[in-house]
Amino acid sequence: MTDYTPFCGAPPVPDELWSRWTFDPVLLAGLAVALALGWYGAQRRGRFVTGWGIAALLFISPLCAASMALFSARVAQHILLTLLVAPIIAAALRPVRLPALPFAVLFAALFWAWHAPAPYIATLQSDFIYWSMHLSLLGSAILLFATLRAAPEKGLTAAAFTGAQLTLYAMIITLSPGVWHPWHFATAPAFGISALADQQLAGGLMWVAGGALFMSIIALMAHRFVREPDRSAQR
Repeated sequence: MTDYTPFCGAPPVPDELWSRWTFDPVLLAGLAVALALGWYGAQRRGRFVTGWGIAALLFISPLCAASMALFSARVAQHILLTLLVAPIIAAALRPVRLPALPFAVLFAALFWAWHAPAPYIATLQSDFIYWSMHLSLLGSAILLFATLRAAPEKGLTAAAFTGAQLTLYAMIITLSPGVWHPWHFATAPAFGISALADQQLAGGLMWVAGGALFMSIIALMAHRFVREPDRSAQR
């Protein structure tokens, strides 16, 4: 046993959750540096600030503390970070003109790895590992969306792969008969939910949010792909 306290603090109880804002000086300094770098490098500064602001809220707001108690809150945090913040920031930066599929594979590998039992519990035992998880997930997601944006007509396979792997992961944890993360046996019941039900809720969130987003992306790409020959013929 150690005296280490996770970055977002000890798991909260419902009565104290809304008072659990995180104003850690290192976090605030890191956010300020990220804002300055993004402001300097972004093509569309308004979009970057929007994405940065949402990301800041994910770690300053009580959602950060809730993610210490509930796996579903951690998954909600990651969904918002990778499927909302990442595409907004990617749209603010210069397109990355590289094949999208390798970045889709990288994102999938990181997503599955960080939500596996051993790496997951490691993020609750070390600030370095905790931030390695979030920064690698966000970075790989930004690269994925930046490559999809640069060449959407060539990214259909990457988008389909990403949607499929998120759906598969969501199905596995939703239908699993056992709890993947024993940490939540002690933390989830305070919120009136069992650890298994919490895990099922996490899977449902991922299934709906991830699936809906990538089905929309695939539909838009397919529509653009179908229309491209008509435009070429007109020219």
